[in-house]
Amino acid sequence: MRDIRVWDGEQSFGSKASITNLRDHQRDSAAYAETMWVRKGWIFAAGARMDWFQNYDGRQLLLVGTEWTPSSSQPSQFDQRFFDPRVGLSKRFLTHWSLSASGFRAFREPTPNELYRSTQVGNALTTPNGSLLSERATGGETGVTSEHAWGSVRASYFFTQVNRPITAVTINSLSSPILLKRENLGQIESRGVSVDSSVTPCRWLAIDGGYQYARATVTQGSQDLGNWIPEVARNLATTNLHAQRRALGDLNLQARWSGRQFDDDANAYLLHGYFRLDAFVSHDFGKRVQFSAAGENLLNRQIEISKTPATTPGLPPTTTLGMPRALRLGLVARIGRIVDR
Repeated sequence: MRDIRVWDGEQSFGSKASITNLRDHQRDSAAYAETMWVRKGWIFAAGARMDWFQNYDGRQLLLVGTEWTPSSSQPSQFDQRFFDPRVGLSKRFLTHWSLSASGFRAFREPTPNELYRSTQVGNALTTPNGSLLSERATGGETGVTSEHAWGSVRASYFFTQVNRPITAVTINSLSSPILLKRENLGQIESRGVSVDSSVTPCRWLAIDGGYQYARATVTQGSQDLGNWIPEVARNLATTNLHAQRRALGDLNLQARWSGRQFDDDANAYLLHGYFRLDAFVSHDFGKRVQFSAAGENLLNRQIEISKTPATTPGLPPTTTLGMPRALRLGLVARIGRIVDR
């Protein structure tokens, strides 16, 4: 059981100045069971979870003069029940190969922020929605894996369908501030393929990485039909290299490449793709001294984190960039008695 209690006091200014005090109570009670069967290279696993989600005991007060009075809109009171099964099956064959498949259902309840609180970033104001319902997800994955002494490779296809996803929908793009509202959008789908590998060519060197193509779009709803899901890139790849020799020290390299994505539901604000390279090295000088150095965004790329509508209508959006090249040096000195284990 998970129990959340929220208290929120806010003061607004301007022509509609007010002081409000809100409280809310959310509780998720659940029970689950799972089982596994293993025989001659076959593995079958199944589980189920039953949830009872409640949003209740909410109350919003408005300060009028010196007295607190109930506001015209009160927090919604509702409860929902969910049954979420999950199954998985895998089979090993030909010594180095295995096939797997799985399917699931899941849910996510609306948070108090999504239900009751307004948020503003730059010239974009997102209003809450007390009528939001929980998201429902259905998905599956199937894949093949090859394992050898030198490492492993896995390729898989995945599919996830989310009904009633909670997102910020643009209501009025011409107002100032631009007005958005949290809504249950309708339906979104994400499907694609991923390839992951892990290679150990020698005892002191390990390399792993992966690539994912994900097509995440709005498939049902009265708005944004066919649009990309905000902040989900279709192409993403990562590579990690770890080398360790007692005489030389440790070396870690991390590379990440991301394709373009959008920062809003209307797909008006494009975030360009980027490549980022990080590194970390360390070396022990005896048992008492260790030197380390780390570098982030070593190529000093301009990485777009977000785009916020300008506060003045007609001007281009404000682009927030990630951290430029950063270097860090470290020195550790161990004092006192050192005991070898």
